[in-house]
Amino acid sequence: MKTFDELNRPTGTLHLMAKNENGIVLWRSTSRNMIVSSGYNSVAQALAGVPDQYIKKIAIGTNGMEPQTTDSEITDAVFFDIESVEYPTPETVRFRFTINYTDAVDMLICEFGLICADGRLFARKTREPIEKTKLLTITGMWEINL
Repeated sequence: MKTFDELNRPTGTLHLMAKNENGIVLWRSTSRNMIVSSGYNSVAQALAGVPDQYIKKIAIGTNGMEPQTTDSEITDAVFFDIESVEYPTPETVRFRFTINYTDAVDMLICEFGLICADGRLFARKTREPIEKTKLLTITGMWEINL
């Protein structure tokens, strides 16, 4: 049985879609992520007015090890700006991003991270490796539910 605290923790979902050079969708995936300890610290500090606690970037990396609450970085990180932020419901924030054809070519992407403006890791997701080529673009939507 889950405790009250476990039932009320923020959750996240990462949606990814890959297209080839002709714009044809190759695959889609949707999966849950882990909000790490430093992410919870950022939320608490943001509520207290501490600057730079908002999510500013997406990172991709090469570490496929299962996420742990103590994770603090993305391995061999390549960073991307958040393209847009949406609020589809009062308790949901949605971050959109794109990894273009020319980005991270030849990288074996195994992890994704949400990064705060101060550089802290907020959330981390690992998955089956994606071989990033110049013929592949990935669009993403990362939702955090409070």
